[in-house]
Amino acid sequence: MVPSTVDMLVHYRETTGDVPPRLIGASTTLAGSKLYLFGGALASAPEIRLLSALYAFDIDLSKWERIKPAVEDSVPKARYLHTTELWNNHLVVFGGLGAQGNNADLEQLQVLNDVRLFDLSSRRWLPQPAGITVRSSLTLVPRPRHTHLACVSSNRMFIIGGKDLFGVGLDDVCVYDLGKKQWTQRQQYAPIPDLKHGLAVSSRWHTRTPPLNQSPTAQADFLLHPSPLPFSERATRKSPRDIYVYNAEHAERRLEILSSLPNADEQVKKLSVDGKSHPPYLRFPSGGFLGTALILAGNYATENKDHLFFIWRLDLGTNTWSPLDFGERLKTGSWTKGVLCDNQNKFIVFGNRIGPFADSPDRVVLAWNQVAVVDLEAVGIFQPPPLKMDDANQRLGLVALAEGRRADFTFLCEDGRQIQCSRKLIVERWPWFQEQQARLKGDPSASVTYGKCSEITIAPTSCAFAQSYPVTMALVQYFYTMSLGTALQRAPAVLSYLLVIATDFNIPHLKALVRHGMHVALSEATAAGVYEIAALCGCRSLQIRWDLLLSSVQNSDGLLA
Repeated sequence: MVPSTVDMLVHYRETTGDVPPRLIGASTTLAGSKLYLFGGALASAPEIRLLSALYAFDIDLSKWERIKPAVEDSVPKARYLHTTELWNNHLVVFGGLGAQGNNADLEQLQVLNDVRLFDLSSRRWLPQPAGITVRSSLTLVPRPRHTHLACVSSNRMFIIGGKDLFGVGLDDVCVYDLGKKQWTQRQQYAPIPDLKHGLAVSSRWHTRTPPLNQSPTAQADFLLHPSPLPFSERATRKSPRDIYVYNAEHAERRLEILSSLPNADEQVKKLSVDGKSHPPYLRFPSGGFLGTALILAGNYATENKDHLFFIWRLDLGTNTWSPLDFGERLKTGSWTKGVLCDNQNKFIVFGNRIGPFADSPDRVVLAWNQVAVVDLEAVGIFQPPPLKMDDANQRLGLVALAEGRRADFTFLCEDGRQIQCSRKLIVERWPWFQEQQARLKGDPSASVTYGKCSEITIAPTSCAFAQSYPVTMALVQYFYTMSLGTALQRAPAVLSYLLVIATDFNIPHLKALVRHGMHVALSEATAAGVYEIAALCGCRSLQIRWDLLLSSVQNSDGLLA
C-alpha cells in the first residue's frame, strides 16, 4: 500500500482539556459524539489507588472534560475492572473491584454487584435503587464479580461471566431489567468469558438486506434496480438485536449468540465461523457491529515482545474473519483502548504514538493523551442509512409519479424535457424548496435562482433545472420514494450528479444514500470521476476508497472490502 493511502486511513490527534491520568481497568462508553470514562486504578502512583472520577471526551473536538458530581449526589464507590453500558441516555455501572468504605487502596478490596445510573441529561448520579433484593429473587441476583462482560439490548442488561474476589470464574449470565430495576433471569453459561480476552456486543440497529427485485414496472425510467440497497432498522423491544459473545480463552476463539428475547426457544447458540483465519489472542478486546460486519480490536503481544494493535472484521454474511491492514500506524507506539464510533463509521484508539508499551501480562495501562482515528468507511465498512418509507410505499410513490397523479408542478430539464409532479409533495420533503416557495408566495411572476454547481430557477408553478432529464428524474423519484430504488437512480453517472445536488442544496438523507450507493457500485469499471466528485462534495472516505481501489488494482493490496 502506498504511504499516502495509509496516511489518509489513520490520522493522529492530540487530546486536550482535563486529560485523565494513566489508568488500569477503567470503563469507556460511547453516547452520541461523547465518550465517557469512569473509574479505574491510578497506574502512576507508587501504590495503585482506585478512582470514582467521570470524564467526557468530545470526539469531534478531541477534548476531555472532568465531570464534577453535584455535592448532594451519592457517587459510586471507587472501582476498577467494572463495566459501564449505555441505556436510555443513562450510563449504567455494574460491579468491579472496589474499595471498602472510603479506603481507596488495593489492600482493602471488595467485589461489587451494585447497579448505578448516571443521567447524561442532568449530569447527576441517581440514588442507588432501594430494596433491590426485595424486588428481585435472591437466586437471580448475581454474585459480586469483576472482569465480567456486560451488554445492554433493549431494556435488559446482561452480565456475563467474570471472577470473584479470589479469581474463581463465575459460570452464569444474569439479566437486569433496567425499566423495572430488578434482576429477572439467571442461567448457567460456560465456558466462562472475561474482559481480558472476551467481548459482548449488541447494537441499536439491525442491518437489513432486501430480497432481489423480480417484478419491474413497465416504464424504462421506473425499472427497479435488481439489488436493493441494504438499510438500517432500529432495534426495538419486540425486535432487539441479539448479543454476540466472543471468548478467546480457547484456541477455537469461541463466538456465541445470546438471544435478547426473554422467552426465546434457544437462549444460546454457537456461531460456526468459516475459514482458517482467526484473530490473534487479543487482550481486553473492544468492538461492535457496523453494517454487515462485526469489528473486533485489541492489543497483541508478539513472540518478539512487540505490542501491536489489530483490527479484525467478521463478515456476518459469510461468517469469515479477515484482518484489516492499516499499515504501520497502529504497530508503533503503545495503543491500548479502542472504541467503535458507529454513528461516524470510525474506530478510535487511545494511546501514544511514541514510547514503549508499559504493562505486564496481567494488565494493560490505558493512556488518554493521544488518539488514532481509523476511517472504516474508507475500507467499505459502514452503517447504511435507515429507510424513511417501506418498500410498498416506495412502489406506490413510483406509480403516482409515473401516472402524474396530482401533478401541478413542472421540472424543466436542460435538454428541454419536462417532468410533471406534485408541488405539495416536493415542498413537504425538500426543506430548501419549501423556503423558496414561501418567498414566491403571492407573486406569480417572481422567480428565484440558486445553485453553486447545479443552477436552479424556481417559479411558483415550475422550475428550470440545469441538469439532464435522467438526473432530474432520479431526483424527483427520490422525493417520491425517499430512496434510491430504481435502476436509473443507481447508475454510476447519475449517482455522481445526485451527490453534487445533495451537497449543493443540503439534502443530508439523499447524500447519505448516494454515498452508500456509490460504495456499493464502486469498481474499476465505475471509478472514473468518483475521486473528483467526492472531493468536490467533501466525501473524504469515498475519496480514500477510490484510492484504495486504484492501489489494489495496481499492487493487489487486497484491502478493498
